[in-house]
Amino acid sequence: MVRLVTGFLAAPHGYELNRLTAVGLARITPERTSAAMQVSSNNPMVGIEGRTSLLLNLSNALRSDQTFFGADSRPGNLVDFLESQSIQDGAGRKVHISSLWGALIEGLAPIWPKTRSSLGGIPLGDVWPCDALKSSTVNEGDELVPFHKLTGWITYSLVEPIEKILGWRFEGIENMTGLPEYRNGGLLVDLGVLTIKTDALPSSAYPNPGSGIPKLLPSHPAIVEWRAMTVIELDRIADLIRSKLGLTTNQLTLAQVLESATWKGGREIAKQKRPDTGGPPIDIESDGTVF
Repeated sequence: MVRLVTGFLAAPHGYELNRLTAVGLARITPERTSAAMQVSSNNPMVGIEGRTSLLLNLSNALRSDQTFFGADSRPGNLVDFLESQSIQDGAGRKVHISSLWGALIEGLAPIWPKTRSSLGGIPLGDVWPCDALKSSTVNEGDELVPFHKLTGWITYSLVEPIEKILGWRFEGIENMTGLPEYRNGGLLVDLGVLTIKTDALPSSAYPNPGSGIPKLLPSHPAIVEWRAMTVIELDRIADLIRSKLGLTTNQLTLAQVLESATWKGGREIAKQKRPDTGGPPIDIESDGTVF
């Protein structure tokens, strides 16, 4: 927020300093990103180059789609698009979560690295082939597992302020999945719900053999399976918590379970088991576009 106020993401001239614009995003460099995130030797951050690349690509995405981001290429114009997809609901408005999800999936498609899995010539982002599915594929893409973790995170992050500030109501949130990232997934491994099969990984996967923690690329079959199982288990965990507390999905949403239980729990147990680093039990070699 401090950096927004000082114009980090704003255009250099003619705009308010707290308005994120495509022009402002285009000026970002890894050095400016590091300074804004207060990165130092005592406060390191993985994937600064990749994160900066996402922001630069976001600049192009904002310019390329006026349907979602308006003529002045601002992400805030997404609210205008959502209003066009909504209906009056008492004093507020009602809109289906698919409108927000579709806008983010389509509108942000240009930001993802072109080296990722593609279908029909379109880079898919956080979507990966699963070796376990290849033997049963019939159509092109049947072996691909969509995670869209960052898009899911953005979606959840936008729902709350739109509902609270604008007084709108999103329908269909129960269709959203959990976030397959290292805290949620790490909780499952640290608690023994999921385990790596014996001899499934070569010794080269363990850069520090004494730690017992493998380090793998996001495309590695073990990572794809780990993340896929995390999505499944998060739904099961949410159902069990609701059953124990006697709550409905409206009374205890998956987003609430993620924030207050699995993500927080994953962080806390990681600190207990690995107090020196607090890191996950499986390390993903991320470029900052998957984390």
